[in-house]
Amino acid sequence: MTRGLRRSLIALPAALLLAAALAACGDGNLSGPEGSAEDNEVRVGNNFFNPTARTVSVGTMVTWRWNAGAVTHNVTFADGPASTNKSSGTFQRTFAAAGTFAYTCTIHGAGMSGSVTVN
Repeated sequence: MTRGLRRSLIALPAALLLAAALAACGDGNLSGPEGSAEDNEVRVGNNFFNPTARTVSVGTMVTWRWNAGAVTHNVTFADGPASTNKSSGTFQRTFAAAGTFAYTCTIHGAGMSGSVTVN
């Protein structure tokens, strides 16, 4: 067996382990500095909502969970409901009707906004 073939046979398992570990991390669509958002949950981070769009069924309760440190944010819907200004804790809304419901942090404006689509 040649030296190059031996090195390849040794390197192959390490490369496969690395590829498996990277695949387990997923594509990162729901990951932010605070980790992954659970189903029906939106993370409120330092000037972002994650994910910015969520689709749920009629009757579903969605929870916004603050992980923003000392920075204050709110969740304010165009159709009225709003959280208080805060830097920790949660806000929940149950969606009783179909439609798309836009929300924003009124402190940070359109740059910090999202929506919930209810089917």
